[in-house]
Amino acid sequence: MINNRNIQRCCFIALCFLIFHPKADAQRFEGGIVAGINLSQLDGDRLAGFNHIGLNAGGRVAAILSDRWQLSMELLFSQQGSKRTLNDDPGAVFERINLNMVEVPVMINFLEWKFHVSAGLSYGRLINFKVEDVFGEDVSDSQTFNEDLFLAIVSATFYFDEHFGLNLGWSKALNNLQAEEGAGKLISRNVIVKGVYMF
Repeated sequence: MINNRNIQRCCFIALCFLIFHPKADAQRFEGGIVAGINLSQLDGDRLAGFNHIGLNAGGRVAAILSDRWQLSMELLFSQQGSKRTLNDDPGAVFERINLNMVEVPVMINFLEWKFHVSAGLSYGRLINFKVEDVFGEDVSDSQTFNEDLFLAIVSATFYFDEHFGLNLGWSKALNNLQAEEGAGKLISRNVIVKGVYMF
């Protein structure tokens, strides 16, 4: 079972790798900011389509391992969830689910010309949430959600110059948002569109 202690241990090991790597003296670090949106849905709520629009913004740091490889980490405020549309299943019990999270993606990046192709894992900590039923009533108090989410991410970034880039990504949660046994599954999926500025 993955818990907060294991997460802290993994972060500490990753930090030590960056600091004490044999070629650490030759490494160069970059910092930047990112800002954009998540287009989200939750598999299992019977609401289709990436109709929930939320913020995805924060800071990024990258360690340049070689001419073509980087290891990066971001600290993000990330809004995910789902939203009903007119074409959704009328039997769906939710109107909207809003999730506010702090998210920490750790990515390995391959560089080719102006493109960065990336893959990695992200840890998301649920700060708060709001759930509305089909009548628009707030039913958040009746929901039990996991506070810790783990997501797989793939993305690509096109850099217009050495500073500005446009990132397109996709992420999917690896564990269930629902914490209550027998409540079914809610699996977060996101299309990510954001701008990148590296200092």
